[in-house]
This record gives sequence, C-alpha cells and structure tokens, in this order.
Amino acid sequence: MLQRVKDFQKLLKQARLDGYICLGTLELRYFTGIMDLDDEEAVLLITPRKVYAVTKQMMVPKLQLADFLTIELAPADMLGGALDLARQKKLLHLAFNPAAADFVRGEKLAQAGLSRLEGGAAELRKAKYADEQKYIQTACRIAAEAFAEVKPKIKTGMSEKEVSTLIAVAMIKRGAESVPFNIVGFGENTADCHHMPSEKRKLKKNEAILIDFGCFYKGYCSDMTRSWWHGNKEPAEYSKIWHIVQMAKEAAVKIVHSATPAAAVDKAARDVIEDAGYGKYYIHSTGHGIGLEVHEAPLESSRAIGELEENFVVTVEPGIYLPGKYGVRLEDSYLVTRTGAKNLTQK
Repeated sequence: MLQRVKDFQKLLKQARLDGYICLGTLELRYFTGIMDLDDEEAVLLITPRKVYAVTKQMMVPKLQLADFLTIELAPADMLGGALDLARQKKLLHLAFNPAAADFVRGEKLAQAGLSRLEGGAAELRKAKYADEQKYIQTACRIAAEAFAEVKPKIKTGMSEKEVSTLIAVAMIKRGAESVPFNIVGFGENTADCHHMPSEKRKLKKNEAILIDFGCFYKGYCSDMTRSWWHGNKEPAEYSKIWHIVQMAKEAAVKIVHSATPAAAVDKAARDVIEDAGYGKYYIHSTGHGIGLEVHEAPLESSRAIGELEENFVVTVEPGIYLPGKYGVRLEDSYLVTRTGAKNLTQK
C-alpha cells in the first residue's frame, strides 16, 4: 500500500471517521498511483484499514495495478454502490471532499449524511513522497534538457509557434507524457504573462524572448521560465530589469527551507523589485506548488498562510513586465529541504 494512503488512514482515525468517499480524478490518482484513472471509472471508499474500489467490470484490469485495492462491482451507479458498501460494513461516520465533487454528487453525499472534509487530501499532497519526488525530478530534468537543446536552434525569422513546437517535441522525445502549457513570447509579447504563441509573430534580430514551459511525467509536472535578449544590441533598461529579477529570485530562494512562511518568500522577492522602483510592474505572486497539478498549494503570495515544509516542491518566479516593450520572468522549481532548496530545473 502507498505510504500516503497509510498516512491518510491515520488522519481518518484521528478524526474519528469510519471512512472517506473519494471521487475526484486527482484524488483517485493520488491514492491509487494509477495516473490515467479518472472520476468516471471508479469511486474509492477508504477506511482506516482498507481501500475499496467500486467500479465497472471493464475497469477491473486497470484497478488491479494497485494490488492493495479491494475491488467491488457496481456497474449502474458507482457512487451509490460505495454508499451501499459503507452501509453493509456498518460505517456510520463518513466524509468527502466537497472540492472534489461536482454539484450533483456533492448534494447526494451531503443528503446521505456525510461530513465535509475540506483540505485533508490537499494538505497531504503538499509534501511529496519519494515516488512523487522522483517523477517531478524527471519531469524537471526533461524540461531543462529540452531547453538546452532548443535554445541554440532559435533563429531570427522563426515564429513563436515554431519555437513552442520545438520545445514540445524535445520534451516528448525525452519521455514526457504531455505538454500542459508552453508559453513563447517575442518582443512586446514578453510583457504578457500568459501569451499564446503565434504563427504570425516572427523573431526579429534584436528583441526579448520569454519562454515558460513544462511537461507531465508519470502524472507529475515541471515548470520553468527563461528570459533573454536575442541579438547583440541589448538595451540598458532590459539588462537592468533582468538583473533586478535575478536578484529578486536569489533573495527569495535564499530563504526557501522548511519553516519559512510562504508569504516571506514573496516578500523577499517583492522587496528587491519594489526597492528598485518597479513594484507596480510585478503583477503576480512569487511562486506556487507543483505536483499532480501545474499550480497547486502552497501559494507563495503576500496573503499566503502557513509555512513551507520539508519535501514541498515549489516554484520561485519573480518578474517585471513593461507593457508594450518587454518583460522578464525567471523561474525554477525547487525541492524544499530542512536547510535550503534543491533546484530541480537547473541543468
């Protein structure tokens, strides 16, 4: 059985719950380790001692990949089957995560008397287990190696879309399962945080480039951003903001370790940029967690609550964006340790 399942079962005991109905896609993947499982294929009933998978006959071979599951068939209504199973097992105190349920199923569970357990699985997901760390590190390595391959190939006259395709192909050929996002911007488009690559926008001889990309590997993602000037006539202003962003990133990374308040990471980066006079051009938070999702808890923002803990994986990505001119964002993904941060996307 996966260690995270055992830890969640301990949480159920501590909360004096007889069971937990799991029906969201991300939670199903998290608790089974089956990364192509979705919420139309199974419902889990997790008790302090066992994990039941209520499913259809056709899904049995896939669910048998997680050999700790006790499989129960309910071809017509899997959620109803899970509730019936709970009644048969005389499990009286059950809970579910309302954030992982659609309205109809959430209402059905609430009407059945289940308690709302918010944050339980989400909190557990913040700290990555050894297998999760391995997959994230591989996803980060794939992205970093892909960038190292593609950067020298970027030439004047290429379109944003062409560069985006080169990066995607480079990641896929290294084993990436999918490419969830791939931002490529030239010139004024680098000031747009979430610019969509264009087939028409061609790279000119002297202008800014910003690339923000990542991939999924075994269900876990990577995230990194690189910014640089293409050509030999780099404006003094671009060089200035690039170095300010780099200093902001270094200041934030320096304090990334267990027990650091998440809000302090944002403040460390923001103070550097604000002191340099560019505060109003820093328009997003400093970082976020990555894992089963590209953006997940914790958030490193000025309003963040809580501290970083050992084995969190977070990004640090300060930026300065001058509308109509250019923007700079520098981002890496880090494994949080007791004493610091391990860069996973630096090649």
